[in-house]
Amino acid sequence: MTRQGIVRQLGPYLAAFGLLLLLRQSQLSEQLNLLAYDLAVQLRPLPSGASTPVRIIGIDEDDLKRNGPIVSDGLLADAIERLDRIGVRAIGLDLFCGQPVGAGGARLRRLAASNPRLVSVYFDLDGKRAIPGTPPHRQGYADLYTDPQDGLVRRDLLHVVGIDQASKASLPMRLLQIAKGQRQLPRWLEQQPRQLADLGEGAGGYMPESPVTDDHYLQRMLAFHQPGSFPQWSLGRLLRNQLSPQQIQQLRGSIVLIGVVAPSSKDSFPVPFSRGRAGDQRFEIPGVEIHAHRLAALLALERGQPLGIQAASGSVNRWLLLLALAVGIVAGERVPGLRRSLWVVASGLVLAVAATAALLALGVWLDAALPLAAFSLMAAAAWLRRGANQQIKGKVLELQNRHVRSQFDRFVSKAVAGELLDKSQASQTSQAASEPRTVTVLMSDLRGFSLLGQDNPPALIVQLLNNYLDEMFQVIEHYGGTIDEVLGDAILVLFGAPLVRADHAEAAIACALAMQIAMEKVNQTNLQQGLPALEMGIGLCTGDVIAGTIGSRQRAKYGVVGPAVNLAARIESLSVGGEVLAAEATVRATDVPLRIDADHGIGVKGSQEPLRVLTIGAIQGRHNLALPLISSQPRVLQQPLTIEYAILKGKQRQGSAQPAVVTHLSEREAWIVLEGGDQPELFDDLVLIFPASSGSGEVYGKVRGQRDGRRRVVFSLMLPGVKELIGVRGAA
Repeated sequence: MTRQGIVRQLGPYLAAFGLLLLLRQSQLSEQLNLLAYDLAVQLRPLPSGASTPVRIIGIDEDDLKRNGPIVSDGLLADAIERLDRIGVRAIGLDLFCGQPVGAGGARLRRLAASNPRLVSVYFDLDGKRAIPGTPPHRQGYADLYTDPQDGLVRRDLLHVVGIDQASKASLPMRLLQIAKGQRQLPRWLEQQPRQLADLGEGAGGYMPESPVTDDHYLQRMLAFHQPGSFPQWSLGRLLRNQLSPQQIQQLRGSIVLIGVVAPSSKDSFPVPFSRGRAGDQRFEIPGVEIHAHRLAALLALERGQPLGIQAASGSVNRWLLLLALAVGIVAGERVPGLRRSLWVVASGLVLAVAATAALLALGVWLDAALPLAAFSLMAAAAWLRRGANQQIKGKVLELQNRHVRSQFDRFVSKAVAGELLDKSQASQTSQAASEPRTVTVLMSDLRGFSLLGQDNPPALIVQLLNNYLDEMFQVIEHYGGTIDEVLGDAILVLFGAPLVRADHAEAAIACALAMQIAMEKVNQTNLQQGLPALEMGIGLCTGDVIAGTIGSRQRAKYGVVGPAVNLAARIESLSVGGEVLAAEATVRATDVPLRIDADHGIGVKGSQEPLRVLTIGAIQGRHNLALPLISSQPRVLQQPLTIEYAILKGKQRQGSAQPAVVTHLSEREAWIVLEGGDQPELFDDLVLIFPASSGSGEVYGKVRGQRDGRRRVVFSLMLPGVKELIGVRGAA
């Protein structure tokens, strides 16, 4: 598929994903979820606070006028003693009394220390402490947390774990402990947090990155009762004994919260009931009443009757998002007909909105905005893709696509496919005509790869091949070569067919040098993956061939036939790792200056004249590529090393091993003196058997020179156990 085709197919989906990410980053989806939550809180029927044992003694405007802006400790002590005489079960003092105010401070501290029903609050953020002398188990924090998005109180912080655990229970939690006589409630909450605190990361309609959750905070969505429904009396009426017998009866056995309710104190907080109110005015309730809602919700939860709306877990939201993405794609792609698909998507959106509303009515809040957007965007992307495809369809293109498909089934090279595409409009024949061409053939092969395959698992061999072929294919494509065959680790590449080019020899030489340079990257990848290093030999030959389709109508391939193919394979077999050998014809067909590192003459079957083969080390001009000059002069061994050798023919050993002596040695080559047996010729393959500490180690190489009765052997593969020995002896 062309780049334009990929963009046409995937572009709409990438754009849809981008819009979805923008929606998520803009927090619009979270705000929509919060809006749905607030509306559900307002529309759901709420129980009355009067049905709970929670009562409020409020400090109203009249109390502030009579007693000043801060009520004295003595009046608070009077109120506590009065409530004790009435017979309440627990008293929560939602006032910061860490510093004495007026007369009666000692009496208030004495009550805080001795009254088992009294809970005093503190506020860590402002450094406000509980009444001095209050035992830790009767101290509760009064922190109320608002959502950073709009400042509304929606969450109930039940408990804090991992930070000073003994004093980190909330005021409602402490009151519940005292009223029920259960001091282990916070511990139970820490051990089984999700039974009460279900508000984790990404839960409900909050985004995972929203700063509303913390590993130390055990939270749940605050379950509201009807605002203003908790029975409430002023502090002044309590102190002046102005409560009726019925009101005193309501207080008896109840849990009482004492706090400020006067609007002028600015101790009020906005809550979800603010939605839909006219103007900028928000619905606010006093902090002490919010504590009453929290306490009433805990009492219901303790009875096994959870109230309010529960937040779905973050994992549920993630699965819902994935499902919405998949269903959106299926609805847009698989439903036949664009109009029917539109109807299906619209119906799906209506059903999804209805399901979200039904879940909220049942008390489940989840992230619906982002999945709904994902469903819509994926369906829209599918429609765009389908529409784009429909616009480019036509009878001519349909016929051409059929022909292209049939050609691709038979030809694999990009260059071959392109050649066929160019001719497809002029000819619809099943086979391309064969024609004479002058080409340069490149043959590459890994040194010693067959032996690696014998000693290593198939998975490792496949990984080695993948690393090698991936890099080589990129280089070949860059230089315009046509891959004709891949036989294991061998690659046959054509330059000049099927695309005619005058610089086929130059391009082939540049490609061969670039392939050898790229082997360094291949071996870096192998090293990172714990795989062995590889070496490659390359042979080049230029000549006339017949190029075209080879095979039958049922199965065919594009290929070339001619002596140049066989000679390229023969030349490649003469090379050692890291070397590029080229026939003289290839060098003569190139006008660009080359660096010739060696010149050889080899015998060729059927020819009386030797074939001249040159080792190419660099090419100048626009390619400007060069292989490093290998300087591997073997050192003279002070004590010659006795080894054995055998000649290889077609990877098979000929006869038994014969003795030899190594006189010069390096990690890359050796000079050996043969002591008898068959005498190898130039370019023959040998296996040298070195003595090693754990037996014997084998080194494979090729005879690349002879002088004064000695043979120069260039190594192509060392088996484990001998490389270290050669390195030590060669450096000695």
